[in-house]
Amino acid sequence: MDEQKIRKIFSASIVIAVLLLAVLLTFMVYQMFAIGAKKREIDALDAQIAELEEQKKNTEDKISIWLSDWKIEEKAREKGWYYRTDK
Repeated sequence: MDEQKIRKIFSASIVIAVLLLAVLLTFMVYQMFAIGAKKREIDALDAQIAELEEQKKNTEDKISIWLSDWKIEEKAREKGWYYRTDK
């Protein structure tokens, strides 16, 4: 092969390598942004989970109060229900 042909092949391979690196670098940057977005989404979901667990705990406390005997009796008396022994 003559020197001219070798230079053309060499320059073409360098251009292909640079284009391949540019495509890979672009893909890598996109992936980094996508990972960052997913991490922010996960953090937001973790915050929502913590808030909902707190609401669940508060609701369980309220339910246990409303199911206690004294609360049921109090509401029954407000509605006009009494024990026979009360009157």
